[in-house]
Amino acid sequence: MIGGLYSELEAFEAILQHGSFTAAARQLQVTPGAITRRLNTLEARLGAKLLNRSTRRLSLTESGRHYYAEVAPALAQILAAGERVHDLSAQPRGELRVSVPMNFGRLYVIPHLPAFLDRYPGISLDVQFDDRFVDLIGAGFDAAIRIGALSDSRLVARQIAETRRILVASPDYLHRRGAPAAPADLIDHDCLHYTLFRDAPTWEFQRDRETLRVPVRGRLKANYGMPLVDAALHGGGILQTATFAVARELASGELVEVMPDWCLLPIGIYAVYPGREYRPRKVEAFIDFLEETIGRPAVWDRVIAGDG
Repeated sequence: MIGGLYSELEAFEAILQHGSFTAAARQLQVTPGAITRRLNTLEARLGAKLLNRSTRRLSLTESGRHYYAEVAPALAQILAAGERVHDLSAQPRGELRVSVPMNFGRLYVIPHLPAFLDRYPGISLDVQFDDRFVDLIGAGFDAAIRIGALSDSRLVARQIAETRRILVASPDYLHRRGAPAAPADLIDHDCLHYTLFRDAPTWEFQRDRETLRVPVRGRLKANYGMPLVDAALHGGGILQTATFAVARELASGELVEVMPDWCLLPIGIYAVYPGREYRPRKVEAFIDFLEETIGRPAVWDRVIAGDG
């Protein structure tokens, strides 16, 4: 009875964590039919319906909410204990679903994943590229890389690097239009704007104790950073970007930093994962590998300095 109840509760937890029977089955490496049978058995055991099921969404019933509130803490301890015992004698394993930003993922994640998979043959990867802050828990992700401010209190965050924000432009653009000497000069320039920034086209600068917020304008904006880098390379304007996105272009001289004596606020790069008492080994292995790959100082800072 105890073993059966454990598998039923495990299925119930997986459904709630991943938002669907299919995702729960993938996590537990069973069929969706097995997940359905386990939930049906649990509901029969309790004599109560726990989930409302429809073709579009799942939701807890009132009985389900009360039951989960009572059982969740104990279940978390049981699952964590099982994972710890398993990890003492096993290598990381299972499918790892990760959400990564598009530019950062293309430059600093994807090129190194074959080495990660060679190191951990028991892990398979599903990497989704998205610059938006996806709901990790609702979408069934194990981890994500996020750049900038964090707001979801349900997630655990570990900073793996930091990157500066700078202004860059091509030598050709600066030759044609002149180099701005101060933030106020940007009003006379074409500024390339990344539309997924949460604020308006206003750039904030600091020098000593002085802070300036300067509205900028330009005729080209996009929701993906790499085309804006390409536009800057072709003389399209001045771009505010992270150093990781333009390290090689800065090192080669194809782009140059604009107004280097004015600072933009640095931004953190974080690995985040759903808050749990115990972090799965596959997640821990992935985050450790990223930290090792990026290094300190970060690989993009070494490239800019000519050491990478």
